[in-house]
Amino acid sequence: MMPLKLRLSSLNTSSTGLLFLLVAIGFSIFTQTSFAQSASHPEAKSPLPDNPYLKYTDPWRWDIRTQLFLSAGFRYYDIKNPVNNSSSERIESVRWYLEDLELVFPIIREGSFYWSPNEEIDASIRTDSRTELPNPKRMYTKTSGAEYSQWTSNIDEYVYQLHIIHNSHIVVSDTVFDEKKARFLPWPEQWPATPNRFLSPVVDSVGDDVALDADETVKKLLDFWIEDNDPESISQLDLVKFLTGKVIEHVQVRGPPSEFASQPTKRYENAVVVAGTSWSGFVVRPADEVARDPKGTKHDLATLLTSVLRSANVPARTLVCVDQTNDDVIEQVVSLVEFAMYDPERDLTLWIPIDVDRLRLNGKRSSQYKQWWNYFGTHDMLNDYVPVAYYFHPPAGYIAYDLPALYGIRSSSPLPTYAVQTLLIDPILSPVSVPKPTQNEKP
Repeated sequence: MMPLKLRLSSLNTSSTGLLFLLVAIGFSIFTQTSFAQSASHPEAKSPLPDNPYLKYTDPWRWDIRTQLFLSAGFRYYDIKNPVNNSSSERIESVRWYLEDLELVFPIIREGSFYWSPNEEIDASIRTDSRTELPNPKRMYTKTSGAEYSQWTSNIDEYVYQLHIIHNSHIVVSDTVFDEKKARFLPWPEQWPATPNRFLSPVVDSVGDDVALDADETVKKLLDFWIEDNDPESISQLDLVKFLTGKVIEHVQVRGPPSEFASQPTKRYENAVVVAGTSWSGFVVRPADEVARDPKGTKHDLATLLTSVLRSANVPARTLVCVDQTNDDVIEQVVSLVEFAMYDPERDLTLWIPIDVDRLRLNGKRSSQYKQWWNYFGTHDMLNDYVPVAYYFHPPAGYIAYDLPALYGIRSSSPLPTYAVQTLLIDPILSPVSVPKPTQNEKP
């Protein structure tokens, strides 16, 4: 099967005399023959605790190979000939000096319908002249505790291009949610440490600085919807479903979730950028902006719902996935929301998935919160959703080029104003290994 490719590109529009190709971020989906994991497969069994509320069915294992290419690009300049009053154009490859490099990329371990079968991070960094095998560090955001890997390398040379490879593994499964039982789970007196980290900040950054009044803006919208009542005056499950419906009613989903460069070339003062037909990154805004201006993308649905739930004292996080079931390459990257519930008798925290965009397309509204909703907890296509991140842009202090695009870089040496970047995320379905028959056994 030929790979499906979603091309994304972005740039920094600062004034410069350099001409560079746009950033291109492609999610290349290579799909092999689908094998549901057998019950005897060692990585198909869920390490998530058994519970009476959420069941896991039909698990599939994915190997995720991520490749990041960084290139300084090209410089175009004119050579004038005063003798015959003519000029010619010259192209020069640009190199940049990297005394050190630091790169971060999100890591997904365990959640509502997925788990990682290994703890190691396999990574390599290649330059024009050498290959390094860094020892990635496991890092966590200060506020939410979302995990990411941090790679450092003292390159100490001029380079044309960096090639970074990151391999990880994930098992995903369909889910069956028992809403009747979960509706009787009480609000906890205090959330356990892990879900408690996903209560603050109320508004996650998507690459821009968060406004000082962002939390207050989301809280005002919440209070308006619940008429200033105590959020914990009704069951947690009913509140989450009611607020999910309110967010669906509030946000008018318009436009693609990625930006399209419609013109083949763009000029920024002295720079000419060859754009072509390309995508410039995730179109997503901070939740407080979506609360004030509700026209947005399907990613805005998820970020607003995450923030509204946190404002109501419900731990929640946005989950970015590659949807293998969608043939539309524009729509393949989707955003789910996970929220936490707690069973005090079992000392059990469970995360429940919400496919808020599918609920929107199914016409769900806040008045229907007592009804059973498909894609709220129960989801029969999640084994084709490959989780890649809890955020669109990495922690503060790392740069991306224009729109958020999952990863970030920084260096003590000056980074290029423009860069040619290509990110390939290849989820490859891993087949079940079947033991070979012995000589005494019939094949």
